[in-house]
Amino acid sequence: MSDLTLNTDFEDKTRDDWMELVKSGLRGANFDTLIKATDDDIIRGPLSSAQDRPEATARLSRSGSPLLDGLAWHMCAPVRDGDLAFANTQLLDDLKGGASAIDITLSKHAINLRNKADLKRLLEGVYLDLVPIRFDIREDIYAKAALILESESLKHTPINLGLDPIGLSLSGRNGSLDGLSDILSDLPKNVTALSVNAARVHEAGGTEAQELSVMAASAASYWRRFGTDTKLSVRLASDQDGHLGIAKLRAARRIVTRIAEVCGADPNIPIHSVTSLHMMQSVDPWTNLLRIMAAGFGAVCGGADYITLRPFTDAPSDKPRLATPFGYRIARNMQLMMMEESHLGQVADPAFGSYFHERLTEELAQTAWTEFQAIETGGGIEALIESGALKSSIAAAKAEREAKAAPILGVTLHPAESVKSPELREV
Repeated sequence: MSDLTLNTDFEDKTRDDWMELVKSGLRGANFDTLIKATDDDIIRGPLSSAQDRPEATARLSRSGSPLLDGLAWHMCAPVRDGDLAFANTQLLDDLKGGASAIDITLSKHAINLRNKADLKRLLEGVYLDLVPIRFDIREDIYAKAALILESESLKHTPINLGLDPIGLSLSGRNGSLDGLSDILSDLPKNVTALSVNAARVHEAGGTEAQELSVMAASAASYWRRFGTDTKLSVRLASDQDGHLGIAKLRAARRIVTRIAEVCGADPNIPIHSVTSLHMMQSVDPWTNLLRIMAAGFGAVCGGADYITLRPFTDAPSDKPRLATPFGYRIARNMQLMMMEESHLGQVADPAFGSYFHERLTEELAQTAWTEFQAIETGGGIEALIESGALKSSIAAAKAEREAKAAPILGVTLHPAESVKSPELREV
């Protein structure tokens, strides 16, 4: 082996050298065609180098959620089918198939929980002391929270009630904070009441910076009003732009940790990533498989603590699109592939040291922080929602994105001439 030497005298190359190669490759085309920007006008490239890496970078770690048992993140089983018998069967299949946490949506269009008997039917057969449960309560939030808290079978289950009255106000629903003090005043140790659901901003058409700034402003508002000993978590959306998703989640971790430090709150804030609904397509929904996997990749490498992947048949619709067991199984297996085959969770922070991701994280964090400061200067998140200013700014961002008319795979780009639609459950 002594005759094998390593040549360390590599010739130094500069950005100008790279530009010469690019120009020859472009064959007369304008260099500006390579420059892409996010919806927040953050330049993505085409080249990031050591010069672009921010001075202050830190490895990001997950929050260390309960009952992980050696897993890097919790794979969440989405539970939202209004048929309680089906929902229970599907939940058990997901848990047997590898899911390690439960994500339950409570609303009249999902699980319509009326009493403790319904809750018992839904969770029948689940080893409740081994599986964290996260709720997304969208209607009658305090009544539903009280019902859950009264359940004797959940006394030893790590629970997140998913209450976010501020976020509900943004959606035009009853987001009154009246009643939240009663919930928080006598909260069992196994329960976290609040979850800042900034994914609503994404689903309404907002940009990444808008989503992060609303997350920051909502967290600050809750801690100011209810005290810094109040535990909360964060729910964010991940879409098909996996690399931007990595930067967004890393920026989110940095922002919420900084606010917690300033407020004197616990900086150990779990981040729950849910795949975007508005990225999903009803035309050739098989292409949603690519979108979901890219979104999941961004969520894993961005450091999410909990990840919910949607069935590929999900899409925006005026009526519920109920997935079949096949759709749920594919969503579950995507996470298993990332965890067990690709081993994406084996590295604490895969993007650390990447010039591109570090720069994008920094610029997105700074942009979102500036917007957060503007919200605070304007009276806080509640005042911005009440005035309608936040809704208007999100609508403007949505309109600007739609005006660009970006190509959509399977719809406007490479549409299939004929494709068999996957099955859906009948409502």
